[in-house]
Amino acid sequence: MKKSIIIFVTLLTTLSLTAFGFINCNDSVTGKVETSSNKIVAVDQQVAEVINDRVLSDFSFDIGTIIGPINKGDLDFFFDFGTRFSAIKKGDLDKSRSILDFLPKDQTQRVVLYKSVDIIIIKDDKQSDIIETGKGGVLTAAQIELLQSSDYSTNIKIRADYLEKNKVTGQLDNSYSTPHLTIVPEKQAVYISGKEALIKYLRENSKENTAIVQKDNLIPAKLYFTVTKKGTISNIKIPRSSGYPSLDKKIIELITKAPGKWEPAENSKGEKVDQELVISFGMVGC
Repeated sequence: MKKSIIIFVTLLTTLSLTAFGFINCNDSVTGKVETSSNKIVAVDQQVAEVINDRVLSDFSFDIGTIIGPINKGDLDFFFDFGTRFSAIKKGDLDKSRSILDFLPKDQTQRVVLYKSVDIIIIKDDKQSDIIETGKGGVLTAAQIELLQSSDYSTNIKIRADYLEKNKVTGQLDNSYSTPHLTIVPEKQAVYISGKEALIKYLRENSKENTAIVQKDNLIPAKLYFTVTKKGTISNIKIPRSSGYPSLDKKIIELITKAPGKWEPAENSKGEKVDQELVISFGMVGC
């Protein structure tokens, strides 16, 4: 009984650290450092975003995927795949007219005044110079045009600065939120055998490569690939290495030769379209 309790507590701790890792992802992925006197408030809000938009989204994961084998001496090697950030359907994005369309309702209820909203395109895991800024919570014509002109698999960061009422003191605090989104088709591409089958295939067939990995030298890695409208794989790239070139090469080889078939994504008209997906591997991270 004591052993079961210890394992359960360990799993909860791992999940907490993972959520915190995704929180840090919000701005570290763009190379921007936040310096706000209300940083603690912002982190609390981002925790809510992680729970609502990350853990429960199409980019969800299970405990076994995160921590890997629990046997003593084994490296906790992480595998996952899905969209880069929280998925938002193209159709829903095209109808967006306010920051309220992107933030959780329980969060927006505390907001008294929206000061500014930035719509920022992310390319190759870095914040680009494609930015549209507006004052207040209503999106400008330029912001709406940028969103509507963005194609599937575009990654977007939204930066909202606002005043909110502190639930404890009743005073107004400066705060911000930075949801990250990936535009997806109405029907996303899927690995027909299932996500768990793909992760199992990657894990089992990379054991020789992961066996030589030193945890302290391992970096959270990302492999991008496109599932084409024909159900084939193309445009494979690793913009962020694991720190082990041989491991990177092996993961590329495995995804290229994955035994299962892919079902292409479809737009609102039922037409087949390309969609970019991401395999995360190595350590848990952004």
